Amino acid sequence: MDKSKKVAIIYQNSLNEKAMEFIKYNLEEIFGEYISFSNCYLQSLEPDRLLETDAFLAVGDQIYDQLKEHVKDFNKVIKMNRSPNRGALNKISKIPAGETVLVVNDNYSNTVDTVNSFYEIGVSHINMIPYDSAIEHTGIYDNINIAVTPSEVHLVPKHIKNVIDIGYRNVSFDTMFKLMKMLDLDIGIINRNLFKYMRSLVESNEAFHANYIYGYLKSEMLSHVVNSSKIGMVLVDIYYKVAYANEKAMQIFQVDNKNNIELDKYLLPEFLGSREDTNESITIEGINYRYCKNPITLMDEVAGFYITLENEAEIDLSNKVNKRKGHIAKYNFKDIVHDSKEMRRTLSIAKKIAITDYTVLIRGESGTGKELIAQSIHNASYRSSFPFVAVNCAALPDNLLESELFGYESGAFTGANSKGKIGLFEQANKGTIFLDEIGDMSPNLQVRLLRTIQEQQIMRIGSDRIIDIDVRLIAATNKDLEKAVEKGSFRSDLFFRLNVLPIVISPLRKRKEDIDSLLKYYMGNEYKNILPDDLKKLRAYNWPGNVRELENICTYYKTLMSLPSYISFSDTKHYDGNLSEEQLTCLILDVIHKNTNISHGIGRAAIIQKLKERGIIISDVKLRKFLNDLNASGMIEISKGRAGTRITDKGIKNKNSLM
Repeated sequence: MDKSKKVAIIYQNSLNEKAMEFIKYNLEEIFGEYISFSNCYLQSLEPDRLLETDAFLAVGDQIYDQLKEHVKDFNKVIKMNRSPNRGALNKISKIPAGETVLVVNDNYSNTVDTVNSFYEIGVSHINMIPYDSAIEHTGIYDNINIAVTPSEVHLVPKHIKNVIDIGYRNVSFDTMFKLMKMLDLDIGIINRNLFKYMRSLVESNEAFHANYIYGYLKSEMLSHVVNSSKIGMVLVDIYYKVAYANEKAMQIFQVDNKNNIELDKYLLPEFLGSREDTNESITIEGINYRYCKNPITLMDEVAGFYITLENEAEIDLSNKVNKRKGHIAKYNFKDIVHDSKEMRRTLSIAKKIAITDYTVLIRGESGTGKELIAQSIHNASYRSSFPFVAVNCAALPDNLLESELFGYESGAFTGANSKGKIGLFEQANKGTIFLDEIGDMSPNLQVRLLRTIQEQQIMRIGSDRIIDIDVRLIAATNKDLEKAVEKGSFRSDLFFRLNVLPIVISPLRKRKEDIDSLLKYYMGNEYKNILPDDLKKLRAYNWPGNVRELENICTYYKTLMSLPSYISFSDTKHYDGNLSEEQLTCLILDVIHKNTNISHGIGRAAIIQKLKERGIIISDVKLRKFLNDLNASGMIEISKGRAGTRITDKGIKNKNSLM
């Protein structure tokens, strides 16, 4: 193939041809046919002659001033660094500790550079003296008996007989890496060459090497995933310079290189100028595509965007099938109403997670909008044109949930469909399966789910045939799974398989900035009809039922133009749920006191509901223990039947003192 890039290696002069040949060989070993290298000597250049090439490699610090006269764009100049190879380190490590060693190179500047390169990689057991030919006549080196030189043996003082030739120093890894990036040659074959080359060097920047390896591995993994996708994917910076494009995107734009993609040719300026999510229809080369753009943020700053392009005809066909089965995600990130910093941070995390393909665990109280987040992640992922299958694990009994998830063969059990049934995992193939309330799944099903996640395979009930699936899993729960793991009701290995990318949604009481925007959304034009006193109550309320409760109250208000009776703040304190035992005792006594009459008291279920209205969630088991303790201490009286629980004079006195 033709060498498409040209690089000039800039030297002061041509005195050391062998070293120059070695450097050129080093570079060609990595870049092969992709770059044509040529040597250029500053001393031979005519004054004011401008050099034109794709990049310059400057050998030595002292040539920069002179180079200014010959290079118009200094952004193309890379300083060449040099590094010893592992063989050189082995030779030097054998020199006895404490020895004084003369280091000799072709000039004093390069000699100092050689000494420093060994100090940087940790060589400290010997004393290295850089050789300067200008002061040799003083006899300063006469007592040194060992010399180290990178193939410049002829320059070593004649009296030194023990000469260790470590060979020419290699072009450093960082120089190679910078050149690859500058010339946009970040391709497989060059990365493979660099990876092998890196292992032959001894350099101080091991962390840089490790970052390069991890980055390369992640890039390769990403390429394998997205290049098999039917969706075009493009990553751009904030100036819309293309950083990555998968094979499908290059097919759509009919180019063979990402740098030839001209987004501004097809997209309106308002699309390109917007920093927000965009979901529009555009035409590229006569075909209509669904164009989606989502910002990628770094520390709350937009660092770039990822763009997806889907053929609208294929989307329509796929959506018809999914719609018929009910396997569609209706919501996108832009549909989630919010104003609070907490929710902005949560959505920012979710958007970053959406472009990956890892398992997600969404955690939050009931009614916080976990399924909205799950649907938005699906719709912002490359799986968006494939099914979104939602399952509530708490809504179905064990045996039915198993058959729904994994399907069954004909005659697998009594009452089974004679043709068998395809399970939801199979129906979600290529798309996303959302398992809501996963904390309620039985231990037996947990084992099956764990294997499914690990192997990406399922087996129908009554079958011995393994079926491969390609499904992204998003799970959600309002339970404390860590406590469930401690108690043994939830498998620890499944928890860690699910908790790869956790998202935590704060309850509405902890992000009250969202209340007004949610009220406006659900009330619509009738928001202006909310009385000021009612609005004050809604803003102060603790919302134990979260957004779902707020939506219900909006419906109630639009219908009856008043608030439900339980939202009253005149004589009720509200808490955030983090209570001491003494505080909770006081609250329980207060609820019982307000509901104690001559004829009857209050039952446990009603106490739980009254506490919930104040933002306190308590289980029946825990409440029963509190009531038994209060009864034993004479602060309440527990009666059977409708009489319920009533407070005593002692209880009233104790409650008042606690308050």
